[in-house]
Amino acid sequence: MRVIIVGAVAAGMSAAAKLKRMKPEYDVVVYEKTDVVSFGACGLPYFVGGFFDDANNMIARSPEKFRETGIDLNVFHEVVKVDTEAKKVTVRNLETNVEFEDSYDKLMIATGASSIIPPIKNVKLENVSTLKTMEDGIKVKELLNKEENQKVAIIGAGFIGLEAVEAANQLGKEVRVFQSESRVLAQVFDKEITDVLEEEIKKHDVDLRLEELVSELVGETKVEKIITNKGEYEADVVIIATGVRPNTSFLKDTSIEMLPNGAIIVDEFGRTSVEDIYAAGDCATIQNIVTGQDSYVPLATGANKLGRIVGENLAGANNSFQGSLGSSCIKVMDMEAASTGMTEIQAQKLGINYKAKFISDFNQTNYYPGRDKIYVKLVYDADTKVILGGQVAGFKDSVQRCNVIAAAIFGKLTTNQLGMLDLCYAPPFARTWDVLNVAGNVCK
Repeated sequence: MRVIIVGAVAAGMSAAAKLKRMKPEYDVVVYEKTDVVSFGACGLPYFVGGFFDDANNMIARSPEKFRETGIDLNVFHEVVKVDTEAKKVTVRNLETNVEFEDSYDKLMIATGASSIIPPIKNVKLENVSTLKTMEDGIKVKELLNKEENQKVAIIGAGFIGLEAVEAANQLGKEVRVFQSESRVLAQVFDKEITDVLEEEIKKHDVDLRLEELVSELVGETKVEKIITNKGEYEADVVIIATGVRPNTSFLKDTSIEMLPNGAIIVDEFGRTSVEDIYAAGDCATIQNIVTGQDSYVPLATGANKLGRIVGENLAGANNSFQGSLGSSCIKVMDMEAASTGMTEIQAQKLGINYKAKFISDFNQTNYYPGRDKIYVKLVYDADTKVILGGQVAGFKDSVQRCNVIAAAIFGKLTTNQLGMLDLCYAPPFARTWDVLNVAGNVCK
């Protein structure tokens, strides 16, 4: 059995490692167009911000280690075409530019996603970069470490954009953020939570420019200025963080079904619409537990988990992935925030009969040092009171409380059950009635 895996970052190498352990006699061939494998891009903003300096900390496992297990890992090799009828791939050796064909019995596509570059004039000026790859991270770190680069502009206020804000702020830069929408992180959090986060951003002297669209960059060789629909601003460095797009254009001549954005549609087994072809990671969909829909959620957690399931199924198993809640979290300056399951806006769009409650409380007792505000929002079924989604923001232990909500959603708990859930209590950690108990009890 010959299995070809295209892409060697999260999902691809999770699948390859699992498959080789289960079926050491299989030929497992991996093609990766860069020389960076098993790479955790989530660490990039913290690498850039000087929270750590060794880029290898973001590499889970070296190419050599994978090869020692018998995986035929080929770096600087890009798959440019797939013939699903003949079960062949066309591969380009990027060092020699020579193309060749390879045959497979089963194929996995794990090509990830690339940064979206918006239609901004002069976007290719020097000192302008995305923050998606190892190469990006090294470039941006070098730029931010230069004393002359003081004015940093960040285009986009999603996860990467706001993490880049913290990185630049940590380095003492003058930071300005441009967001075309009316609020930050609009796809992940409802307005009550983003209001809190926006206030925290502004407290740290960050110029947050909402509903402002960048149209042009100005400079002779390197960027000097940004032009938007509302004004002009000086900039020494520009970081573009306006989202990602699946790397699936090489599949355009196949019959593999995709979402409009190019994400490959897979079932709970990781199978595509074409027999013997699987996909996982940022190039593919993942099934949402709450809605049952095929969703595009480009997160490392889902990529690794579904990748592992695909590896098992390539080895002959018939294991299904239990689905995703899209659980995600972020540190915004001194605050942390997390979201899981369905937001209120998503519930509205799906026409669900829901209710929602937002509360503010405290993370612990007042007589132990460290008490601060914490905010919780729950979205729940109006009839059954089953919890559909939750969001938490605060200064301490907010993300871990959202993990409790994720478990509650997975277990189909009601708000009443959350209200009486036996959560740990001691003065340094919570109040007698934890904020999650309080949130559950007010959801009538």
